[in-house]
Amino acid sequence: MIHFSYSLDAAGNLIRLELGMFPDALIPGAASIASAADELAHPFPWTKTVEDAINEIRFVPQPHLVGTPAQAISETRRLPQSPFVFVPPSPDYADDSQIMEMILLYDELPIAASDGREQIASALCVVGVQQIPFISRYVPELHSSRWSHDITQYAQPGWISNTKVYRKAALV
Repeated sequence: MIHFSYSLDAAGNLIRLELGMFPDALIPGAASIASAADELAHPFPWTKTVEDAINEIRFVPQPHLVGTPAQAISETRRLPQSPFVFVPPSPDYADDSQIMEMILLYDELPIAASDGREQIASALCVVGVQQIPFISRYVPELHSSRWSHDITQYAQPGWISNTKVYRKAALV
C-alpha cells in the first residue's frame, strides 16, 4: 500500500502527505511543503510541480493505491485542495487558554511595538501556532465574515495550528 500522497493547501502550496500520520490534523497526514505556491507559479527546474506530484502517484501500481487518497488522484489526475493552510506539527504544547491569552496580548500591543508582537508570534510559533497567511480569496474556514469582493488586507490576523483554527482572520 502507498504511504504518501499530495494535496494543495488553501494558500496554493503543494503539501506532501504521509498517509496514516497526523490523523487529527486539519490536513490529515500533512507532513511538509513540497513546493511553495510562489515557486509553483514560477518554478525552478528542480521544483516539484503539481504535474510531477500527480505523475509520481500515477506510476504507482493500481493495487497499491486502492483505498487511499492517492487513488482519486490517479483516477482524476487532479490534486485535492484543502480549505486550510499547512502548519507543521509541533512537539511542544501549550494550553488553549494560554494560546488565546497570547493572541489577545498580541492584539493589544500597538503596531508600532513590533518587537513585542514579534516575540509573541515567535513564542506561539514554538508551540505550533502561526498567523494565517494572507489569502486574497474568501475561504470560510479561515475568514470570519462573508466577503463578495477581492480581499486586500486583514483587519485582524487569524491564528492556526496543525489541528485547530484558534481565530479566523477578520476581513476589512
